[in-house]
Amino acid sequence: MFYEECPAPPNLQPFVTRLWFVRAKPQARYEKILPGPEAHLILNLSDPYRLISPDGNGGETGATEVSAGFYAGLQRSYLISENPDRLFNVGARLTPYGLAAFTNQPPSKFQNRVVDAESVFPGFTELRSQLGDAEPGQAFEALATFLQHQIRPGYSADPRAVTAVETLAREDLEISVLAAELGISTSTLERIMMRECGTTAKAYSDVCRFNRIVTHAAALPKGSVPGRELLHLADYYDQPHLIRAFRRFSGFTPTQYLQVVQSYGAEYATFVPLEEVTR
Repeated sequence: MFYEECPAPPNLQPFVTRLWFVRAKPQARYEKILPGPEAHLILNLSDPYRLISPDGNGGETGATEVSAGFYAGLQRSYLISENPDRLFNVGARLTPYGLAAFTNQPPSKFQNRVVDAESVFPGFTELRSQLGDAEPGQAFEALATFLQHQIRPGYSADPRAVTAVETLAREDLEISVLAAELGISTSTLERIMMRECGTTAKAYSDVCRFNRIVTHAAALPKGSVPGRELLHLADYYDQPHLIRAFRRFSGFTPTQYLQVVQSYGAEYATFVPLEEVTR
């Protein structure tokens, strides 16, 4: 696998955090993409593939074919990608409030959704014809230039939303405590987060908490007892709560997750290879 990433250019920050590039043969036919604290804009330079939204019972409720590019807003559950023979993508990671810098469409419209990038970033699919078999440097420059031209003149995010996002991505904190630190009420903070990010502070905190746990879990040594080890990592959970959260966000129990990820490596912590979609 070839993977490279770099920080976003200063004139795209703080709306875009990083640009990334991957060219690889997939580890498995499918890949389970776990929810995380950022949104993603992805240009597909390979053959088309499918993104499958699960129904919660092991089946499929719908699939989106990705041929050129897509935008994935913040997700509250996992997605499953049915991969082509070769992965070849260039993408950008956006902060939860980052989308508002590029469009006046409300961020809430894109939560838990994957949409054709052209509907949000007009002209995005034209990049595909420019890049062909591009190397990382060329791809990063082209994507950064495109995004710079898309930024809404004079736009700035509410600094209270920026602080809330940075804090919740870093640590588990009661929303009422965070609101007090910002000098506003809890209800005001939730309104700001919904307006700027399209999600509530509580929902965002839950996803960030899960993402921290799962990233640490993937790095546990083989032979770890998942319940005990993960409860240590997240001492505010009891074990039933931990298992429910794992199932809701990933479709795995902690034991199932560790078995799969430890067979592939910690680099697959949030993009988990699957041989089949179980029903």
